[in-house]
Amino acid sequence: MSKLFKIFLILLISNQINAQKPVWFQTVKFGNPFISDIRSPIIKSETGYLNNIGKYYYIKNVSTRPFIEAHFGYEIPVISLSKNNYEIFFGLPGGSVTLVDMFEKTTAPVINTDYWFGTEIKFIKRFQDKKYIKNIGLNILPLFHESTHLGDEFILNGFTKIPDFKRINISYEAWKFSVILNDPDTLNGNILSLKASIQNLWTLKDGWYFTDSLEVKGANIPLSKKTFEWYFSANYQRIKGLLCSEKWVNIFSVQVNNRIQFSYEPNIPEKRIWSYNLYFGWKYKISDKAFRNVGFFLRYYRGLNPHGQFRNIGDYRFTGLSIALM
Repeated sequence: MSKLFKIFLILLISNQINAQKPVWFQTVKFGNPFISDIRSPIIKSETGYLNNIGKYYYIKNVSTRPFIEAHFGYEIPVISLSKNNYEIFFGLPGGSVTLVDMFEKTTAPVINTDYWFGTEIKFIKRFQDKKYIKNIGLNILPLFHESTHLGDEFILNGFTKIPDFKRINISYEAWKFSVILNDPDTLNGNILSLKASIQNLWTLKDGWYFTDSLEVKGANIPLSKKTFEWYFSANYQRIKGLLCSEKWVNIFSVQVNNRIQFSYEPNIPEKRIWSYNLYFGWKYKISDKAFRNVGFFLRYYRGLNPHGQFRNIGDYRFTGLSIALM
């Protein structure tokens, strides 16, 4: 996505609603993430079983005990404008995901933490007389940054006891563009919502990560070459029917994404890999004025390990329970 296209898109949207008085520092009820989005401002505490976090982890038998994924997220609202059936919003989202071996009996070490923050523009157009497509939205992250960090105990053990240990610094700036049909937070009833996204780096030649010769013990680590990523999501929410109501909203949400499986070995090429992130459960709507509602979900994930430098691991699985503030 070129800078020129982004400027044109922003001007086009602004032209639709430029006569309305702006609203400052208030959240909006559209453009919010699906529960299955792999990166989002939703706050989640997840406990479950996984199968693989790489050959360098010094505590074995990881599949025999539950791990915790702690997701922290925020979105700072800046300004919104509306006119007729259009609305636009600008905010500053961010968050982190921490993987913890909480039930390891000695030190319960932190395995990895991913941090991200950026800028976001949301736009929605509502249709009054359409039977199936009630609205269409655009979510644009013109710029966001992510960096990842292994836990201290993990690193210390690796440098002192594992001869071929490597620490890879995942750090990059990227943009992301999403199209949403039937935004679930704007509609009542049993609603199927769809979202498609594309993401790429701003600095293609730098790739997703960099290395320090001391941290990789002089090893030759190839640069990443593939950069585009695709995300496809479906979210079905019910308030009518069996085991659901306007207070207890039943949600089935799935994201399918095509991302890059990194390779840190010169003789092993990086490749694309499909991943699946599924949630099934209920959101309890505290009230329309609540800052966040609470959700209870079953989660199943399979595909690329999403945590930091472990993104060179395929066929990663996580199965567990999730409590969310969304």
